[in-house]
Amino acid sequence: MQQPSDLLAQLYPIAGKTVVVTGAASGIGKAAADMFCQLGAATYYLDANESQNAAAALEAGGEATALPVDLADFAAVEDTFERIEARSGCIDILVNSAALNRSSPSVDQDMDLWRKVLDVNLGAVFLASRLAARSLIRAGRAGSIVNVASVGGLSAATTGRGNPNPSYRASKGGVVNLTRALAIEWAGYGIRVNGVAPGYVRTPMIDRLANDPKRVAETEAKVPLGRIAEPAEIASVIAFLASEGASMITGQTLVVDGGLLA
Repeated sequence: MQQPSDLLAQLYPIAGKTVVVTGAASGIGKAAADMFCQLGAATYYLDANESQNAAAALEAGGEATALPVDLADFAAVEDTFERIEARSGCIDILVNSAALNRSSPSVDQDMDLWRKVLDVNLGAVFLASRLAARSLIRAGRAGSIVNVASVGGLSAATTGRGNPNPSYRASKGGVVNLTRALAIEWAGYGIRVNGVAPGYVRTPMIDRLANDPKRVAETEAKVPLGRIAEPAEIASVIAFLASEGASMITGQTLVVDGGLLA
């Protein structure tokens, strides 16, 4: 009879793999990157915030490497992935977690801001996914991509009243369907593509809310489980989707919102 540790090692064989996480300096991205490090992966922390990203990788220990990159600079993204491949070989797992969220009424939203949000939240997800897929296909290996979407990409009414952010919602809705499209296109190569759609998570993105006790109480009252999620709770779902424990799951976006959309 298999011991629990043996079974877990088979279901979550992350050790020795190469993992790339975008938006790894803070929030969900950092929690996911830290978790992969703890599971023994060679983990690359990608983020535009160079100093914070370097500190995050240093704190993680293990095989953590920080690489600064502006995800809206597509040439820089390609160069960064080339450097990773040159150093570590095939990219086994990619987590697209980086995101911008800039609230602005639709009638007033600056088009440069619209383009920047779409570039980071959707364009970079496509580009990074394509680069990871090329790496896997060249190596003839199966792999996994996990995209961080949002309940904001599935519903506007749930979190959008009083917080108009059309570019964010459009981009996250695009991530959900891009996840499906890439999963179908790359299934024959053994590349699984899935997503997670978090609800309210205690990250820098909701600092203005989290620093106001009245708004926190109002937010928690909306969530059936009665609280705001911690980044590690989303990271654990990302690790599951990236692992062999989810070997028959692809093209899905798993909602992790405490029941908010239920």
